[in-house]
Amino acid sequence: MRLNSMSSVTSSSVALPLPIYSVPPRSSRLWSARGRIGRIRYCTRLSAAGLICNLLLFTPLYVNYLHPTSLTLNTFSILIYAYAGLYSVFTIFAMLQAKRRLNDQGRSGWSLLLWLVPLVNVWLVITLVFSRGTPGSNPFGPPPPPPTSSEMKRFWCLLVLDLTLLATALFYAPMQLNLDL
Repeated sequence: MRLNSMSSVTSSSVALPLPIYSVPPRSSRLWSARGRIGRIRYCTRLSAAGLICNLLLFTPLYVNYLHPTSLTLNTFSILIYAYAGLYSVFTIFAMLQAKRRLNDQGRSGWSLLLWLVPLVNVWLVITLVFSRGTPGSNPFGPPPPPPTSSEMKRFWCLLVLDLTLLATALFYAPMQLNLDL
């Protein structure tokens, strides 16, 4: 490199302009069914999406608990339909992520049909969360990149938040129903 007369850095090679933004490859997009994802990304994505769905449902119910007249039957029925639509979107998202996780393990997305079989679906979830992917490339693509430190922090934060909300829901339900446990 050398400085020219206008004091800017030049190089012997041609400099390409930097893009304003970069589009991630199709295999790393959230709504893509192609490619592979690792266990940490799989759990983080499903935890974040599930957390959003559940907060959108439980916030109006909690407000109703604090102010019982705030939620009428009409608004409650609208809330149920909205949650059904939101849950449908979450289910599609979860199936896409599970397919990519199965691809990481070298299995076809058709294995998702095992979710329909009782008790076998528990085994499928356990293998999706705890089994390692195939090392190296497989027919579904190259291995996913290892999780970064920020992804690991996000994973642990979401795990603690999910467990906290689970414990809160376990204590909230008896309180809502006025049960003595």
